[in-house]
Amino acid sequence: MKKLTLLLLFTYLNVFAQTSEITSEGKAKIKVKPDVALLTITVSKENVSEKNALKELNEEMEKLQKFFSKLGFANSSIKISEYNITEDHYGGEKKQYNAKNTLVIDFKLDTKVLDAFYQELQAGNYKDVLVDFEAELSQELEKSSRKNLVQLAITDAQANADNIAKALKVTVVKIKSVSKFGNDMHYRIVEEVKYKPMAAAMVSAPPTSFSKYEVEEIELEENITIVFEIVNPVGKF
Repeated sequence: MKKLTLLLLFTYLNVFAQTSEITSEGKAKIKVKPDVALLTITVSKENVSEKNALKELNEEMEKLQKFFSKLGFANSSIKISEYNITEDHYGGEKKQYNAKNTLVIDFKLDTKVLDAFYQELQAGNYKDVLVDFEAELSQELEKSSRKNLVQLAITDAQANADNIAKALKVTVVKIKSVSKFGNDMHYRIVEEVKYKPMAAAMVSAPPTSFSKYEVEEIELEENITIVFEIVNPVGKF
């Protein structure tokens, strides 16, 4: 009876020793077309008079604001990111004042709106205006894209685990743990812009690149690590 007990214990330990784990990584990448446009508009005016520098700045901003309204931008979608006036000295006692105002506008990406905007800058009597354009993803689009990415990464990890198990001649039993090492989500919540075709008729400048080309796609990536429990068939009863 004692020998039988020892034999059963040895067999149990042998099976237990054959149970182990493998770690598999899954990766997925997709390219997504941006659906948000972000315009950063900076107007800067210099004058030997502080009063005149501010006056010129405000007049230029007023012209831009009227054009934004004609395009259908709500005031709530236009944010001030910088407004200041600085005093510079260019040798001796000569003073120069610099007045600067920077606005940020985000809206649902519409190439017609962007084309009309840049045409207005060409045709209008604007001075000292700098514009930076960026294309981004909205909250809804980024979340749905990330969800799809995670599923693709999990499928990739499972396929990798099956290949490893086949090469080692072991059997995958179950998933022990899953960890995600994806990128943080960066998105914008934007308002809808009602584009008014009449605004395009106001300008006489040649069409811009936005009348012909689409914006570049953004590449998203997710990484998933899954630990699988495996068993060596040799250790089975």
